[in-house]
Amino acid sequence: MIVNMQVRNANFSDCRGVAKIHKECLAKSFLATLGEKFLILLYKTLVEYKKGILLVAEDDGKIIGFVSATTNTSGFYRYFLKKNFIKASFLLLPKAISLNTLKKIFETLKYSKKNEINILLPKAELLSIAVKEDYQRKGVAQHLFKALVNEFHKKGIKEFRIVVGSKLFKAKKFYQKMGCVKLGEFELHKGEKSEIYVFRR
Repeated sequence: MIVNMQVRNANFSDCRGVAKIHKECLAKSFLATLGEKFLILLYKTLVEYKKGILLVAEDDGKIIGFVSATTNTSGFYRYFLKKNFIKASFLLLPKAISLNTLKKIFETLKYSKKNEINILLPKAELLSIAVKEDYQRKGVAQHLFKALVNEFHKKGIKEFRIVVGSKLFKAKKFYQKMGCVKLGEFELHKGEKSEIYVFRR
């Protein structure tokens, strides 16, 4: 454990650092491929969204990790599009040339409304969690996860979901260690298997 670490709610000025960590540590994720500027916009919107949660872990004032979540995933995506449609479109314009990218955006939005495993899922969702490489395996991710559980508890939420790529073995092992239960497997993006976990307090 890191002696001087603290976890707190993020503000707008933290979003650049959060986006950078996301791009570095979650480089293979779909959102990372949309670019750092898009990620900054996404996290700034999450900070101001009433049902959004963005927590950062700091060591001596330096952001070393984060966890993002929302109490209503489809509601957050609707809010993001309504507020940022023009700006997001401009940022994504170079990416939009790829039909594959457009398809993945549509699949992500569709998933938030309906899941393919026909199980009633919690509306609340842990969206992403990442820790800088130098600080991994030191308990930072566990601390962030527990802080998120407490944050959800303050909002009266006792369960939330997590979607994990089937090939992300370390991530799956982490969520299992934290007490999450696998509910099923589905294709979030065509040809790419994902698993749905649920944490219940």
